Amino acid sequence: MSFDEAAAAAAEAAHGLLNACAVPAPKLATPALCLPAVRDGLDEFRRVYGARGGEALLVRPDGHLGLRVTPASSPELPAHLDMLFGR
Repeated sequence: MSFDEAAAAAAEAAHGLLNACAVPAPKLATPALCLPAVRDGLDEFRRVYGARGGEALLVRPDGHLGLRVTPASSPELPAHLDMLFGR
């Protein structure tokens, strides 16, 4: 499962109440990514959240980390969102 597919599964599990984006390393090219990418030229996101390549971070609206899963395609992310948002 790609990052785009993982983001789509997460959005579906959250009933569209989730904004997903990629925050790639400053110099990382992302030509095949359909997911919106936020460029962090100072690499602060990775520093603050300890983000590593290949993982998904669920950042709550208050800025706290709600979930970290590796790999990003793990079924744990949509399952967690199903639990939060219910079906």
